[in-house]
Amino acid sequence: MSRLRLAVLGAIALPATLAAANPVIPSAAELITGIAPQDDAVPAGEAEEKSPWTGSIGGGLTYTDTGSVTTGLNIAASAVRKDLLSTWTTSFKYIYNKDDGEVKDNFGIIQSEYDRLLAEGSPWNWFVLSSYQHNGTEAYRDRAKGYGGFGYRISNTETLTWNVKAGVGATWDRLGTEAGWAARSIIGTSATWLITEGVNFTGSTQIENEFEAFESYLLVTELRVDVALKAMDNLGLYLTLRDEYDSTPGVGDVYNSLWLTIGAAYSF
Repeated sequence: MSRLRLAVLGAIALPATLAAANPVIPSAAELITGIAPQDDAVPAGEAEEKSPWTGSIGGGLTYTDTGSVTTGLNIAASAVRKDLLSTWTTSFKYIYNKDDGEVKDNFGIIQSEYDRLLAEGSPWNWFVLSSYQHNGTEAYRDRAKGYGGFGYRISNTETLTWNVKAGVGATWDRLGTEAGWAARSIIGTSATWLITEGVNFTGSTQIENEFEAFESYLLVTELRVDVALKAMDNLGLYLTLRDEYDSTPGVGDVYNSLWLTIGAAYSF
């Protein structure tokens, strides 16, 4: 092969070799088409964005003490959206107990609460919460609530979020054939605690006083423990307790009502 032919071949091969070794230098194909190859690989160290939403749905057994002790069934569902500044929690629970052919407990409640920090890193936050509950066996048949106010996070870590709050709002009660609104204040606290891997605790308690009759109040406490089953993905057990104390119950109602539930849930 002549020296001239070797020189020509070397001149053609050298840019291609450099382009392969150095991505800054375009290849012959790129020079001709003007299209650079696309790299679909995720850059090193860049993780897939995690969804802010979590939720669960489940069912199980219920122990109820609302003047008479009964056992029955419950279903429960929840959805939580959490980001750097805010937390939005919505939950639903329905409990049905029957004894000797008579319905002893027919209770359902849906509630939602949203709180948001005033600024990133600040412990101060504002909140709004609402709920609606129906009870087919008590003097009050329906109760709706709406509140808003401000809170302070005593702790705001990945393992423990603890908030105290105070605000104002109103409740609407239907007692038999009568119904009406009552302006109220609210003072309470709520917490979410990752006890250990796979074991979570959430709880809240609040007192709601009437403005016109401050000695008339509702005291509501709700606790929940979730335990993940390591042997089965997305499945777990839950234990909940809800206690309502009404200082001025309707005729025939009791002061204190308690619901204890246990069941299995699917998380997503």
